[in-house]
Amino acid sequence: MKIYVADPCGFCYGVKRAINVAEVQAKGYNDSIATLGELVHNPRVVEKLKQQGVECKEKLAQFAAGDTVIFRSHGVGPALYEEARQRELNVIDATCPHVRKAQKTAAELAGEGRFVIIVGEKRHPEVQSIKAWAGSDSVVIETSDDLGSLPEKDKFGVVSQTTFEAEKFNLLLRMAQEKRPGDYKVVRTICTATAERQAAARQLAGKTDAFFVFGGKNSANTRHLWELAREINPRSYLLQDASEITGPMLAGAQKIGITAGASTPQEIIEEAIGTMETMESLLGEQECMKLHIGMIVEATVVEVTDDEVVVDFGYQSEGSVAFDQWTLGGTKDTVAPTVKPGDKVTLKVIASENQDGLVVLSRTKAEADQAWLKLPEELADKKTVQVKGLRAVKGGLTVSYEGLTGFIPASHLDLKHVDDVKEYEGKDLEVSLLEINPEKKRLVFSRRNVLREERAAKNAAWKEERAKREEERHEALEKAFQTFHEGETVEGTIKSIVDFGMFVEIAPMVQGLVHISEVSWDRSVKPADLYKVGEKINVYIKGLDEEKGRISLSVKALQEDPWVAAAKEFRVGDVVTGTVVRFLPFGAIVKLNDKNEGMIHISEIAEQRIDKPEDVLEIGQEVKVKVLRVDTEHKKIALSITKAKEDAEKAEMRQYLGKKSTLSQGLGEKLAEAEAEAHK
Repeated sequence: MKIYVADPCGFCYGVKRAINVAEVQAKGYNDSIATLGELVHNPRVVEKLKQQGVECKEKLAQFAAGDTVIFRSHGVGPALYEEARQRELNVIDATCPHVRKAQKTAAELAGEGRFVIIVGEKRHPEVQSIKAWAGSDSVVIETSDDLGSLPEKDKFGVVSQTTFEAEKFNLLLRMAQEKRPGDYKVVRTICTATAERQAAARQLAGKTDAFFVFGGKNSANTRHLWELAREINPRSYLLQDASEITGPMLAGAQKIGITAGASTPQEIIEEAIGTMETMESLLGEQECMKLHIGMIVEATVVEVTDDEVVVDFGYQSEGSVAFDQWTLGGTKDTVAPTVKPGDKVTLKVIASENQDGLVVLSRTKAEADQAWLKLPEELADKKTVQVKGLRAVKGGLTVSYEGLTGFIPASHLDLKHVDDVKEYEGKDLEVSLLEINPEKKRLVFSRRNVLREERAAKNAAWKEERAKREEERHEALEKAFQTFHEGETVEGTIKSIVDFGMFVEIAPMVQGLVHISEVSWDRSVKPADLYKVGEKINVYIKGLDEEKGRISLSVKALQEDPWVAAAKEFRVGDVVTGTVVRFLPFGAIVKLNDKNEGMIHISEIAEQRIDKPEDVLEIGQEVKVKVLRVDTEHKKIALSITKAKEDAEKAEMRQYLGKKSTLSQGLGEKLAEAEAEAHK
């Protein structure tokens, strides 16, 4: 194995200068001294400075008057210089000269009345410092999505983050000019050291089997180096130091390439080379485990991180089990509380290594393999099993059973057509087995078949219960026909009220019908107007039909026939008062009292001929009528308005003629007396 180091790589001039300034100042100051933010983006450098007495503080408010503050290599805005002056701090400016140039250029462009475009990473402290010098008429463009924030201006000035990728800068600049045409003044402030390191990394990555980029994970220029290398060599790794190198990263690689970010010290590069050489020697001496995808291994839990469960399984590198590979749908919140270092677990190899060089393993797939082997025997004795709906897919629903993934066709989800399969996601379902094929890992269930059996069982139980009730009812009816007789009056309970009458239970499981015509003598009322379900009433047994199993009952038979009373109350020739209640094509019905009605034929309504009763009458109108006939047999009373009027007129005439006769008689007597007196 040969190891090649990119040239140039590691510390750039600006970083070397900043570190040198900090170290010199640390030796020369007895007072408190600290950097404002990390001097450079490398944890080892920051820690080393701390050991030399240079702390790291995040805000100027944390400094006391007289303290010394070192402004880091990424630079700060003018407001912080002013704040430091007001707080009476000693300022040591370690800003990288290239960054200082970008700050100054941004301020000059703004001074020329140009809207300043800063191409770079919005959250990077260097970019934030440049924007502070550019002022409010400026914007940071990191991706093409940010171009929408460009205002319409006549003049633009463009600078960039010193560690930004040149090709990406050129692309975003061209897109900005197309989006907002105008007078552009472009000052390319990308550091030459950055461009040189990126070019060297590209070249070496293409010539090696594996490529390593070392530097702080929060270093922008280090990350850019790794992104560029990965485009050329898929086996490119971003590591903080040599401790993160694993055997699988080196496996099979004859040529190894190394580069480092601008804030990475030389010692890290040297440590990496030493580690790789030592690891090559160990790998050559060891008889390593021969891994293959699908292999089942026994492992021991080492730790639980924010992203995975790390295990040791006797290989030169550790293994990684993602939370959702530990349990179905697993997350850190659900997995971490159930796992601890030292736990033994059976796992399946699903990938040789991940980005961090760990072998990718799965607990769920290992359990699934074991479950598939046991499944046929397990399901053989079960008519139904419980599954959980996972997600709707084309043609049906995937489900989970004992850690295995099965399938329910949409046509087998319900007895009827299912419009939205998503309704079954997350639900527990009772199903039966349709098909099982362990070799193809095919497991198909049916919920429809279970529902069919349940429905059939319910129907059978209902029929059995119905037959039992029918038999009991038949026995009760037989007993009732022997016990009850026509003409008897018995007490019963109203069980139901329907449009055509009401059913009354006169003995357990024995009901008779009171037809609506037998509820009341008043045919205008309905059963529900008089009675309610559950009410006890006396009924008259009107008929017993043993052959048809029917009992006819009557309530009105126990009431006085209003027509008997009517024959006494209404006599032919009587003139009575009634109320018009409804019309017929051939007459009008008049209510005479609460129980009796009579009819006025259309010919008896008016003296002149009329087409219909409502031409001269109104519902609710009181009228005087003469009783023409009382037919108690057919329950009819014939009435007449015209005859009543004729009788009234005759009575008036008789009264009038009677008065006139009396008057004539009195006058004659007086004349006779006068004549007699004259003869005397």
